[in-house]
Amino acid sequence: MRWIPVCTALLLATAQLGAQNDLTVVSSFDWQTGTLAMRLRSSVDLNASNAPARLFEAQRRMEREFPQLLFTGVLPLAIDSTRIVEDAITTNPRLAAQIAELSDRASPGVAVPSPALDAVEVEYRVPLFPDVVELFVTHRTPFRLERLIEWVPSRPFSGVVIYAADRLPLRGTGEQVLLRPALLPEIFDTEFRPVLRQDMVDPAAIARWGVVAYTEDTDPDLWRDRVGSDPMLVMARQVFGIEPTDVVISPEDANRLLSVPENRELLRQGRILIVLAPGQSTVVGTTDTTALELPNR
Repeated sequence: MRWIPVCTALLLATAQLGAQNDLTVVSSFDWQTGTLAMRLRSSVDLNASNAPARLFEAQRRMEREFPQLLFTGVLPLAIDSTRIVEDAITTNPRLAAQIAELSDRASPGVAVPSPALDAVEVEYRVPLFPDVVELFVTHRTPFRLERLIEWVPSRPFSGVVIYAADRLPLRGTGEQVLLRPALLPEIFDTEFRPVLRQDMVDPAAIARWGVVAYTEDTDPDLWRDRVGSDPMLVMARQVFGIEPTDVVISPEDANRLLSVPENRELLRQGRILIVLAPGQSTVVGTTDTTALELPNR
């Protein structure tokens, strides 16, 4: 049912996609680099006469279609524990045009003919931070994090590393699931006290690198600029959400973070790294342009 209003928004807000069946798209969300990569492939016979002209027309076609294809490719992206981009557009149709406009800032690669000379491919790359995330950040000043009055044994850390690479209980259900990356995840403790809501993070930090970073690689040198050389190590206890994007940690770990001003500040600056299960940091999908069933130009 989600697709009915979304297809309507697409028709109203973007140019119509031609119903050709020789253009395919593979989208890849790489959460370790914070990038959406879209590889477009257009069929063209480069062995036929006038091959340069055919190649040029194929490139031009992909350029024309890219804004609509970007829109479609972004739809399954998780924003937070309650929404994917598709949901956000149903409540705010103006987002459709804003997402299509992201194509103007995309970085296209060089068009490359296939080895069989029967197609041409080009890859576009769109940064999730700040290009995509800024469409969904609604606060300008971060809200105050909870401050503990009582003394808790803790100390300042340089960042936070949360291990969430195993299947974890999905809060409120009997399921065990893997954590799903999102643009604006949140952190709670098992008593469901907010440790870090998205509106507690400095908007400038979200634009720079997101609320958290995601990785499957635990090499500390790769993430030193994010969490420093002395991060606090935390085990995720549960996950939460309609989209299972939010991390639930123990009250003890939450207190160690919230009781020290320096640690509250590193939360505000998004100096958090979440370790994911293998294969979870990259999400790949294929767009079938014929399945959209949109009319010809």
